[in-house]
Formats: sequence, structure tokens, C-alpha cells
Amino acid sequence: MTDDLSDQTQSQWQSVKARIKLTQIDKPVYPRPTTMPPWQHVQTHQHTWGQLAYTSNGVLTVGTPVGRFVIPPDQALWIPPNLPHETFCRYGGHFRSVYIEKKYVDVLGAHAKILHVDDLLKAMILEVCRWPTDYALDDSTLRFVQVFIDRLKMAQTSAFFLPTAQDKRLIPIISELHANPGNPYTLEQWSEQVGASSRTLNRLFNKSFSMNFSQWKQKLRALRAVEMLEAGHTQQTIAEQLGFESSSAFNTAFKKAFNCTPGQYLRK
Repeated sequence: MTDDLSDQTQSQWQSVKARIKLTQIDKPVYPRPTTMPPWQHVQTHQHTWGQLAYTSNGVLTVGTPVGRFVIPPDQALWIPPNLPHETFCRYGGHFRSVYIEKKYVDVLGAHAKILHVDDLLKAMILEVCRWPTDYALDDSTLRFVQVFIDRLKMAQTSAFFLPTAQDKRLIPIISELHANPGNPYTLEQWSEQVGASSRTLNRLFNKSFSMNFSQWKQKLRALRAVEMLEAGHTQQTIAEQLGFESSSAFNTAFKKAFNCTPGQYLRK
């Protein structure tokens, strides 16, 4: 797994086991609506079917062996069968999962990915999550499911993802910045902490993430900003907590990461 509970933040996280009593699903899709309170961590688990993880409000962070995925309300995460994953919900929200038969892996892919959720796909996810678990699998339902799968296949992928790194020299840096994105240490200061030169560390960041230390840190802070925006924090508060010099510096970094300003993101 990418990191443990302490990497996400301090002791206020409430860790619970996954509440999955199913051993298999006997329909093409299975509704899984839940509500998560603030500061809930669902421990690492996996299942033999696929999962589309979606929040109708709030933001989820999902940790996997390949990295962290951040899921705001206009995104969803495809989790293929048998992939270990854990979820963190910092500010609470309505979680609308759809379990999907593993036979659709060939269509949706064998790797986790963030998908953009347009208005039609959102309506279809919410519709499935209104179905009873024992819904009738008639011709009209099968047609709906096929269109739903087709829409997932067509959905654009998103950049709300930070891959993990295995190099032991990067792990202390990554763990601290996930817990405290406002940490002001420069790469030179980190080099003194981990026993590697700043040049070596920057090379390792490029090798692990295809971006340098500064770019990685900016993307991490932008992803955390999405959570805070959805929770109603002001841009000034976000800038201060995430270590930006000013609100305008935060706006610039956010726009670079997501091609829109924080205000445009909220309106969208």
C-alpha cells in the first residue's frame, strides 16, 4: 500500500474495516450508496469484482499500491478487481459506488484510472445507486447497463493522481508532505534530512514521477486544495494552510494544474 494512516494526517482519522459482506455479485452492476463522516479511513481491502468509486458531494482520496487518487464530484475512479485500496474522507460526503462484474475488465481496463464524469454519466451513476440490490434483470435494465458501460469506456481520463515511489530516500519527503503540504523545506534542506544531494533527489523525483520536486509538490498542494475548496474553505485560508505566498500564487498554481482558476472550478 502507498502509505499508512499517519501519512495522511494526525490522530483524528477514525479507522474502520470495509463493510463488505458480499463474496460475489450476481448481476452486471451492483449499487453501493454510503455516507462517510468526516475523518473516516476505510482500511485496505479488495474484491473480486470491479468498482466505480464516485462521490456526489465531498472528496475522497483512495490509496493503492500504484499511488493516490483524488476523487472530487466531477470525477470517478475505476478500481479493477483484486486491487488493494483504502479510502480517506477528510470532510465527509456521499459515496456512490457501483460494483461492476469482472467480465467488463476487458472493456474498462486492468489498471486503476480517474474518469471525468459528465452530466449524463453522473445521472446514470445516481440512477444505479437508487436501484434495490435485488433489482430485476430484464431487457430494459440490460440495455441501460450496456449504455452505462459504454459511457464509462468513452469517458476521458483525468490527472487527479499522484503515483507512489519506492526509493527509500524519497519516502520520508513524500510522507511528510502528504501529512503537511505546507512544509516549507527546500530540496537542499531535505537533502540534509535524508542523506542524498539535492541533485540526486531531483533526479529521483523525475525518475519516479516524471516531474521535478517543485512540480510534484505543486501538484500535491493543488490536489489538497480541491478537497478544501469542496469543503468551503476560502482561497486565502487554503493559500495560508498549503504554504503559498499569496492567494494569487495559489490561483496560479491551481490553474497550472487544472487549466482553470479555483473560482472557475467551483462554478463548474
